[in-house]
Amino acid sequence: MTFVADIVCEMSGQNPPQAPAPTLGVMMRCCGVYTRIRRVAAGDAYAGHCPRCARPVRVPISTDGTGSTDRIFEAG
Repeated sequence: MTFVADIVCEMSGQNPPQAPAPTLGVMMRCCGVYTRIRRVAAGDAYAGHCPRCARPVRVPISTDGTGSTDRIFEAG
């Protein structure tokens, strides 16, 4: 089955749209701002930085999970 988006992309020479990378919400304590960090290509962590001061943040992905239902975390 071919979707309309696939046909349009084939005709225009563009790649079909892909799903966005999974993200985590992070409240950066260093500057008091909220940001979203994306899962790295290797799939073993989420990584990003503070949008104000560029402080890096990396959250490893565990096979056990967080044990929490929280989707927003604090860092920095």
